[in-house]
Amino acid sequence: MADNTGFGIRQFLSSFTDLLKLPRAFWFIIGVFVVDSMAYFGVLTLMTTYLSGDLAWGDAWAGRTVSIFTMLVTLFMLGAGSYAEQFGLRRAILFAVMLTAGGRVLYSMVPGLGLSSGAAMIIIGSLLVVALGEAILQPVCYSGIKQYTDEKTSSMGYGLIYALMNLGIVGVGALSAWMRPAVQRLKEGNPADAVGAPVLDFFAGFSATGVQAVNWACVVLTLITLAGFFLLMTRKTEAAKLRPDIAQENRKRSQEPLGQRLKEFFAGGPFSNPRFIFFIFMLLPVRTLFAHQWLTMPQYILRAYPGGVADRMEWLVNWINPAIIFIGVPIATALTRHINVYSMMIIGSLVSAAPTFLLAGGPSLTLLITYFVIFSIGEALWSARFLEYASELAPPGRIAQYMGLANIPWLLAKGTTGFYSGMMLATYCPENTPLPELETGTMWFIYGCIAMTSPIGLWLARKWVRAGLRH
Repeated sequence: MADNTGFGIRQFLSSFTDLLKLPRAFWFIIGVFVVDSMAYFGVLTLMTTYLSGDLAWGDAWAGRTVSIFTMLVTLFMLGAGSYAEQFGLRRAILFAVMLTAGGRVLYSMVPGLGLSSGAAMIIIGSLLVVALGEAILQPVCYSGIKQYTDEKTSSMGYGLIYALMNLGIVGVGALSAWMRPAVQRLKEGNPADAVGAPVLDFFAGFSATGVQAVNWACVVLTLITLAGFFLLMTRKTEAAKLRPDIAQENRKRSQEPLGQRLKEFFAGGPFSNPRFIFFIFMLLPVRTLFAHQWLTMPQYILRAYPGGVADRMEWLVNWINPAIIFIGVPIATALTRHINVYSMMIIGSLVSAAPTFLLAGGPSLTLLITYFVIFSIGEALWSARFLEYASELAPPGRIAQYMGLANIPWLLAKGTTGFYSGMMLATYCPENTPLPELETGTMWFIYGCIAMTSPIGLWLARKWVRAGLRH
């Protein structure tokens, strides 16, 4: 018994120590992905506030713009990332970070240009550039994890990059929660304490508001990432791969005509399986709650809560969920791995959707924190098993097609939610309205009803879908 226990402990510890033996390129790829993700989420969390307030676009147009931007990141990812990887890992990542850096510079400098016309075109162009860069960076970095790990370390490699990304989101949330209100007070002639005063003065010189200061801080993060990766990731470092990269070889191979590939995709593919189509699209309503985390939640907290809470908005939006996902996903997966996957989808989506009704009673910090905690636990229960179930439904030889199609509802959720989220904010949580006059409870009740259609629909169709899985 003692020997077995000792062996188990050694195996557990070796899962981490083996990572230290991996090529340096492995750590450089994780570093560039995590720091760029910090900049991405730092800007995204404040994007509706920036567009609707700093640029005076209004809630409706701000919501639509953010929604289209996040949808394009996923849409471009379906093709741009795979194509860019064919030109080499190092070049693809450098190109991607150059795009995100350039796009964020344009995005952040618009208020200082003083343009009465043309500002919208610059913003749209900058977001297109950033979306393309992010769409290339993520799949290429994940491909890099595979190339610089072996079969023994690959699982830990993928887990590490995902975990550190979530920790990075927590970090940029802390930076934003400190910088945004501090610079805002500085601009209003009421400086805060002297902690970090040189940094605050520096970014205040580039901005008129605290939101703009955070945007510029994220530009600096991206530029540091670009310079560091360029200097450290040499061609010699790149060449130390543990598994071969076949992407460049595939680029040289002839491909079937587009018409033939489309015919093979639809004939006997995912679209011919009605149970699979129902399953993935039935999850679209609950996925809208994920989009509301950046489309609605920041504005809601800034407008419906007093200054002490509003100044720490990022603590709520960028801390609670990533921290619980970081800890909860591996634990939830280990504890529920013997439970039927479809049952976990019903339970998890229900736990994610139901707490939305806690916000229907009006602003309450206690209920808001409770919502974030329960919602995140629900995400930990079902999100990790979603792609697993998609792969189980896929017949042999069709797994890649099914997995690709499984991401389409997430793309649609990001693309459609913004077309009504801004109007809902303007109706039930308008800017510059006294707190007692806000009707935020109605907004969240509607969102809760939308999200609840997912667990209800999955439960009603459980026998039919499970029959397809058994056969």
